Amino acid sequence: MMASLSWKTMAMTVIMVAVSFYMKVVQSSLSLNDRITMLPGQPQVSFQQFSGYVTVDEKKQRALFYYFVEAEMNPASKPLVLWLNGGPGCSSLGVGAFSENGPFRPSGEILVRNEYSWNREANMLYLETPVGVGFSFSTDSSNMVIGDKMTGMFHNYFNYSLMRHIFP
Repeated sequence: MMASLSWKTMAMTVIMVAVSFYMKVVQSSLSLNDRITMLPGQPQVSFQQFSGYVTVDEKKQRALFYYFVEAEMNPASKPLVLWLNGGPGCSSLGVGAFSENGPFRPSGEILVRNEYSWNREANMLYLETPVGVGFSFSTDSSNMVIGDKMTGMFHNYFNYSLMRHIFP
């Protein structure tokens, strides 16, 4: 158990450092194809949002879905928070972004501002992981192996793939 915890802690630390290092690059380079102009029922906002897929295994056609929300003010000077809901099997988008700390909450047919949203102070990156959770996918359902080792591998490759996604 302790070796597994150390490995997980180390992997998450590497990911957080790498993601934080590339934050300014990510912000200025996110694909315009991934930019969200407005979600259905969304109120007007001053910050930008992006979502899309980052391939983590081309051979087995696995891709992770991300939702990125800029900080409300001075996003280039704000930290980046990578949000991963627990599980496995819990959606970071459905739970984290739209129920816990994201910029909006559903209210009937519309979205309302979340007054406690973390993007008031940080840039938020919600990642649907592992493959098979939320909008993340594999074209072959037999490739959807869920476990700590596979999830860690996807997280490491996600960082590499994100940079390739931003700089094709």
